[in-house]
Amino acid sequence: MSDNSLICIGDGDNIGDVIDFYLLSQNLEEASKFSFQVKAAIEHIAELAKNEIDASVVYVAGDDICFVVPVNLNIMDSLVSYSEFFLKSTGKTMSFGVGKTSVEALIGLRKAKVSGKGRVITFGDN
Repeated sequence: MSDNSLICIGDGDNIGDVIDFYLLSQNLEEASKFSFQVKAAIEHIAELAKNEIDASVVYVAGDDICFVVPVNLNIMDSLVSYSEFFLKSTGKTMSFGVGKTSVEALIGLRKAKVSGKGRVITFGDN
């Protein structure tokens, strides 16, 4: 990875639990509806990231997204707004991890999830 880029990894919080609840309740219609809400929200975030912060999308899968952005941009406000959009669209929070490498970004994401979810953590920040 270039020294001029940052990797951002986002993941919806507790999405599987919601799907499991609907499946265990035998409510396939709600499981399907929720799944489409999550899919639409993640795809919209990918478009926003491309247009607003010049992101190069690595993947969009399920409730996960990964993209690369130029290091010189202040992306924190954008990531917070994407998380807020996800909450409005799905009723669930979204966490982001940011780093110079995919490992750093993933560590940031794990820290965001275990420290309360719905957070944006850059590797190396306390």
